[in-house]
Amino acid sequence: MKDTGNTPEEMWKAYIRGELSPERAEKLDQLLQDDDAMFQVYMTELMANQDELPSLLDEERFANDVLSALPAQARSHANKEHRKRWQNPLVHYVIAASITLLLLGGGVFDLLSAGANAAVQRQAGDTPLSDQLMQRATNWMEKIKPSDTP
Repeated sequence: MKDTGNTPEEMWKAYIRGELSPERAEKLDQLLQDDDAMFQVYMTELMANQDELPSLLDEERFANDVLSALPAQARSHANKEHRKRWQNPLVHYVIAASITLLLLGGGVFDLLSAGANAAVQRQAGDTPLSDQLMQRATNWMEKIKPSDTP
């Protein structure tokens, strides 16, 4: 087996083809996790050599096999963590505040208040709104009030 390449591209090409010793491959696995620049070189080399790699016959089955190989505890823990995030009141507050800011920025509340003011002014005429409401409440109370006369 080859163990080293002269350039990073050759090293990653050997890694992709599985031509490295297990120790060297393990070091490169760790390097992929730690170094973004090396990961980029790896991805470039992977894309350049993808025609030489075997293709999956059944991609959906492969994905299902990978998911079923994960420990059940890890899958359930990931689901619990996802649920915990959405149950946090702070998440709901941030969402509500974001929506409010969008509506304020878009002028929706200005349009609503302008429409409400126009409706109140049409109904009001010269009489204040509070007097109109009081008159309606009084009329309603008089209708349901039992009469004192026999």
